[in-house]
Amino acid sequence: MLSRLSAVATLAALLGFAAPALAADVSAFDPDKDGTIDLAEAQAAAAKKFDMLDPDKDGTLDARELNGLLTAAELKAADPDSDGTLDKKEYLAVVAARFKAADPDAEGTIDAKELSSPAGASLATLLK
Repeated sequence: MLSRLSAVATLAALLGFAAPALAADVSAFDPDKDGTIDLAEAQAAAAKKFDMLDPDKDGTLDARELNGLLTAAELKAADPDSDGTLDKKEYLAVVAARFKAADPDAEGTIDAKELSSPAGASLATLLK
C-alpha cells in the first residue's frame, strides 16, 4: 500500500510540476472560507467531481470518462488492480498525492499562491 501511494505521489509530483498554471480560486474549494484548502476539502471537491464524471454510475472512471484528466501513464500508476478504471478511493489517492505535491511547506493547507503553482493547477484539474 505504501509503495503504491509513494509511486502515485512521485508520479503526481513529477507531472504536476509540468502542468500549466491555472488561475487560483481557492474559494471554489474552501467551504469554511479560511482562505486555504485542506486535504479534506480537496477530497470533498474531488468526490463531487468523481460523481459528475461517472455518468453511468458504475462507481468507476475509465479513460473515456476521465476525459484527459490523467494521462495513460497516470491512470496505470493509480490503478493498483489493473482493471483499467479508477474507483473513488483510487481517484482520491491521486488527489492526495497531488495535494502533497502542491503543499511544498507541508503545513497541510494550500493557499492561493500554492494553488497557482503548476502542482496546484494540476490538483485543481481534479477538483473542478
